[in-house]
Amino acid sequence: MKRDKENFEHLINNLVRASHKESIFNYESGRRAFLSLGKGNVHRWLETLLPNTRLILEPKIIGSSIALQYLNGKINKAINEDSRDITDIVYSLSSVPKSIPIKKRIEIRGVLYKNGTISDKKTQKTLIEIKKISTELKEYNFCAFQIFHCKINQFQALQQLKKLNFEIPETYFTNFLSDFEIYHKCWKEGKLFQNYPTNGIVLKINSTKLQKYLGENNLSINWAYSIN
Repeated sequence: MKRDKENFEHLINNLVRASHKESIFNYESGRRAFLSLGKGNVHRWLETLLPNTRLILEPKIIGSSIALQYLNGKINKAINEDSRDITDIVYSLSSVPKSIPIKKRIEIRGVLYKNGTISDKKTQKTLIEIKKISTELKEYNFCAFQIFHCKINQFQALQQLKKLNFEIPETYFTNFLSDFEIYHKCWKEGKLFQNYPTNGIVLKINSTKLQKYLGENNLSINWAYSIN
């Protein structure tokens, strides 16, 4: 346990305790728990950033957004994007760690997706309805991509999640804002993120400080962008 604590000391020291109002796990069922990614004119969004802004690219995985809350190292609660309690369902998934070596409260977001689902970029298929998942749970994987209320940057967060035995998405980095066109073309040609069912790619600002500065609005976050 001492060694585990040392391995995750950086993460533990950067977890910020959320107030009752801030935690999405305190929302009433039916209220949307997660803000959307930015959409629209990506060029206009990129023009607002400094030329050397570090960006991380991730797959936009077709699936159901869910969040996990761990207390004292154990799963305490899981919710879907409508704040519905799905703890029993998630607890049955082999791809979700039942315990982690961190005693502080930690809240994690990711996507539940079905193994073997093929990307369909033309029809842009909608998310899998998690309420329909009742059998064959072994067909579903959980991919984690965010730690709520944490001061470490996006890349560090992904590495910490990997150390905690979560699957994390394939990622690419760039400091050149024009590179996203190349990545987008590769994705459209089926050369990028081939291991997931996808309907786009996601651009995220890596810096936590800059994420906080850009903030969010009532509907979406201003530091991440979805490109179909």
